[in-house]
Amino acid sequence: MTAGTEAGLLERDAELAALEAAIEDARRGAGTLVVVEGPAGIGKTRLLRAARERAAASGMAVLTARGSELERDFPLGVVRQLLEPAVRGEAARRRDDLLAGAAQPAAAVLGMAEAAERDVFADPSFATLNALYWLVSNLAEAGPLLLAVDDAHWADSASLRFLRFLLGRLEDLPVTLVVAARPSDPAADAELLAALAADAGPRLLRPRASW
Repeated sequence: MTAGTEAGLLERDAELAALEAAIEDARRGAGTLVVVEGPAGIGKTRLLRAARERAAASGMAVLTARGSELERDFPLGVVRQLLEPAVRGEAARRRDDLLAGAAQPAAAVLGMAEAAERDVFADPSFATLNALYWLVSNLAEAGPLLLAVDDAHWADSASLRFLRFLLGRLEDLPVTLVVAARPSDPAADAELLAALAADAGPRLLRPRASW
């Protein structure tokens, strides 16, 4: 880690240990979810940055996205932000492989094909969610992944639904999903964030203020 990151992580040993354990689980082939909750300024973004740095240092690929007040009305916008760079950054043949078979409908979400139906974004069907799952699975075939979503309280509801859909199929993937959120924010989809927090179980982290 950089000196700046270390300076922002005083008294965060327990949280860092939980993140490192989740990263190691993914490296062993067992996917996990970590949710970091807390008010503004508590250090959620620093913890996500530390997770990204440690995952990258261990050889994992790192994909990131961040919710935004200005973009939360764009369905599946956070999912596109998370996955599109990894797909577009590949050579054409590799892109075709990533989007082959059951993953093919994900191309429309990433802007690489025309959507057959208008509700593919606003109300994603099982086929769309399943295609996005298979895309994540195909990406993970090359090696373990860290998926990091910051400011999830500003994420669009369709993207949060996908994260929950992915979680139910994460156990057998070498993927660590880390989500940071401020659930008390008035703009948050409180129901979906609460469901994610419940799904995290013992890996729900609520950092305390450092004094």
